[in-house]
Amino acid sequence: MNSESSSINKTKINWFPGHMKKALNKISDNLKIFDFVIELLDSRIPLSSKNDYVEKIITNKPKLILLTKTDLSDENETQKWVKYLTQNGNIALAINLKTNGDITKIIDTINILCKDKKDKALKKGIKNVTLRGLIIGIPNVGKSTLINYLAKKSITKVANTPGLTRNIRFVRIKDIELADTPGVLEPQYEDQKKAINLALVGSIKNEILPKEELVNYCLDFLKQYYLYALKSRYKLEEITDNYQILEKISKNRGFFNKNNELNIEKAIDVILNEFKNGVITKFSLERVDA
Repeated sequence: MNSESSSINKTKINWFPGHMKKALNKISDNLKIFDFVIELLDSRIPLSSKNDYVEKIITNKPKLILLTKTDLSDENETQKWVKYLTQNGNIALAINLKTNGDITKIIDTINILCKDKKDKALKKGIKNVTLRGLIIGIPNVGKSTLINYLAKKSITKVANTPGLTRNIRFVRIKDIELADTPGVLEPQYEDQKKAINLALVGSIKNEILPKEELVNYCLDFLKQYYLYALKSRYKLEEITDNYQILEKISKNRGFFNKNNELNIEKAIDVILNEFKNGVITKFSLERVDA
């Protein structure tokens, strides 16, 4: 196995369960009742975690972009994305949903986005205005976690599994009403690099793409941007081709099958899992200046 033989441009990814289509229809049908949109993007893959179909639907709404999973991404690259995405009336913030430090910042930004509505209501003598927001994002990007985070309690079911939220649900947090929607992916990914990025961070199941293809891409990426972390994590004195790296990791970790042969499959699973969970290093698969 080597990176040159990867089938990255040969695999066509189709992933569009029925509940995702229903969610798209609900978003489109009910968009007029919302004052703003909160779009969650994975800070490791800001472009790949955008859904172009949803983007077309919400194009005229003020938008707060939240870059999530910052505890797993390269901080320098994430800050570049914040600057890049803060444009055209949209505001981008990098947040860690495992801490409570950004709650005020999020609420303040929502009020900025909805200033026109609040000002108009105030002129009519209405002081308390309900702001309705639509939360969108691909599976496993943190939508339900965001609601729990803002409410400071667990009010929606949350899991590290794509596709948990199946129906749109409304949750009120003080004078803000948020609609949580199911994670929606594009029906088909013509851009195979985008599909691989989604698989590597766990937003689509690994089984959709060949593991050999994923680990090749992963190792090539680590060799290019995070070589020291790769060598350090797996005790590699020198970097060779990808298959030899897998052999070395199998030997170092004691991965053998019943015939006492190297268990390369297990090494692949370990690398993909440790990469996704930030064990090897914090990383950003997509870069503003790449």
